[in-house]
Amino acid sequence: MGRRLPLLARRPDLRGHERDPAQHHRRPCAATPEGGVTMRFSFTDDQRAFADGLRELLAEQCPPSVVRAAWDDHTGHAPELWAQLDDMGVLSILVAEDGGGFGGTLVDAVLLFQELGRAAVPGPVLEHMVLAPHLSGTDCAIATAWLGNEPYVPHASVADAIVTPNGLLTAYTAEHVESIDGGRRLSTVTGGELHPMSSDAASLDDRLTLATAAYLVGVGERMIEIAGDYARVREQFGKPIGAFQAVKHLMADALLDVEFAKAPTYRAAWSLATGQPDSARDVSMAKVFANKAAYRASRAAMQVHGGIGYTWEADLQLFMKKAWALTRAYGDTRTLRRRVSASVLGD
Repeated sequence: MGRRLPLLARRPDLRGHERDPAQHHRRPCAATPEGGVTMRFSFTDDQRAFADGLRELLAEQCPPSVVRAAWDDHTGHAPELWAQLDDMGVLSILVAEDGGGFGGTLVDAVLLFQELGRAAVPGPVLEHMVLAPHLSGTDCAIATAWLGNEPYVPHASVADAIVTPNGLLTAYTAEHVESIDGGRRLSTVTGGELHPMSSDAASLDDRLTLATAAYLVGVGERMIEIAGDYARVREQFGKPIGAFQAVKHLMADALLDVEFAKAPTYRAAWSLATGQPDSARDVSMAKVFANKAAYRASRAAMQVHGGIGYTWEADLQLFMKKAWALTRAYGDTRTLRRRVSASVLGD
């Protein structure tokens, strides 16, 4: 008689012979905390249609040649383009309907800011769009902002008035200062007449920071497109340089940064539009992500182009200089990170 097989401990309670129970038809998902506020990362069809219409207008009316012309005449402004943006309702998107505007919110405007960046639109378009709701009842056709935290005022030479923490400044003297971005002329301002007006400087600062972040996302997106177009036609070793894996990875990493910057930017727009208590933190985070995305995109695009990308004849340099200037406007990365840290840690 042979050896008996050893007995093994069994766990019949595990019910291994039975089939797994069917999954519920509704998968588990993150629930909104009781009393919390939900948000959506999707835009309405009307919001996307407005942005698409603006892209079509800028593709036709604001090619790089128009941007160069604004740089060359030392104003950093394109009056004809400004009039077209006004006719389309872009400049008055945030103005109430009874004031002649669209009555939109920053959620309606954030995609427009992004499209303006894709075209590197020159002039005080961001400042005027944000400030326009505060200018009803005035004769100001072009406005810019000076919130007291910068030594120079952008677009002061072409603006009719400057919104300051103390009121509306008019009839001032602006002296031009050299800057890297010819579409954003800086000036020192002296004299002028100060008129009282109701405006929250902190709120305006956050709104301008958000607008700049969205604009930078558009600039970064466009630089990657320009580099991609160049990589398809520039050949080395008998093939387009875009076929080489190193170039593909370089551009893919830059594109990821741009795409990652969109979500916090849209979040910040929603936070400001709905008056969330952490809106200042969200705006700072958006600008940090946008600064990084624009910087990485400029480096990657420049590396793809080589030295020719920095020449005046290349369209890329218009967008690179815009990115370099705006990453320090309304808060540089270090300052904004400290602001986020203080908000999170309660310092």
